[in-house]
Amino acid sequence: MLDVKYNIKSLISSIYECQKKIIINRRFIRELELEGNDTGKLRNEIKELENKISDFQKELRKRYQLTY
Repeated sequence: MLDVKYNIKSLISSIYECQKKIIINRRFIRELELEGNDTGKLRNEIKELENKISDFQKELRKRYQLTY
């Protein structure tokens, strides 16, 4: 049971870290666009992070259902 709770906390923490990286990347994109620079790499990274968040959320739902 403790292991499951730890895993849930770890998943939530991973989601927050991804969200934080997305926010930072969006700020960089705004600055780069103002200067006329390419933002393709950052936009791709945001998509990958959003996919990771989705995967973490699915795993979290699965684990949450197992504990309750």
